[in-house]
Amino acid sequence: MLQITNLSKSFSDTKVLNDISHTVDSGKLVALLGKNGSGKTTFLKCISNIMNIDSGDIDYNGSSFLFLNDKANIFSDLTILNNLKCILRSYNQNLNIDTYNKYLNLLGLKELESLPLKYLSRGNLQRNKLFIALNLSWEYLLIDEPFTNLDESAQTVFRDIFLDLKSKNKTIIFSTHNFSHVSDICDQSIEIENGKVAL
Repeated sequence: MLQITNLSKSFSDTKVLNDISHTVDSGKLVALLGKNGSGKTTFLKCISNIMNIDSGDIDYNGSSFLFLNDKANIFSDLTILNNLKCILRSYNQNLNIDTYNKYLNLLGLKELESLPLKYLSRGNLQRNKLFIALNLSWEYLLIDEPFTNLDESAQTVFRDIFLDLKSKNKTIIFSTHNFSHVSDICDQSIEIENGKVAL
């Protein structure tokens, strides 16, 4: 269980997150909603402990978590495999070749395997971002705009993967501007408005 208590974050005199408290149970798909500039990415960065907060408490109760932002988590001159190896090394994790091959094919990246990542389209970089997450070990995935730049077939693949992860008691908290496309798979949504969770 993730427990967020009285989370606040400001930039200069602007309070972006204002005393937010929320609980997310294990095995849930949670959509993070809000207008541009509402604080969705800041919220994800704060609860992933990569951004300092003004006050509050974030407690995963011993569960592991992974944050992937809206930018590609890549070394652009490397191939998919070599890029992944670098990321795995930074997390002190090892490559599972069966998992690698399974998701390389499922996400339609097999034909791009030998290319440096700088030559991938935005949509394929999105696929690679989820591919990275699927090759890492975590219990909570915090991911910024995973459905952006995807065609309909890729969105369907992502939805199916999300549901499969949920069935394995994984929790995914993800920001989106198109809740109508994912509302049917989500267990809950969190909408940030004026620094608060909208009721």
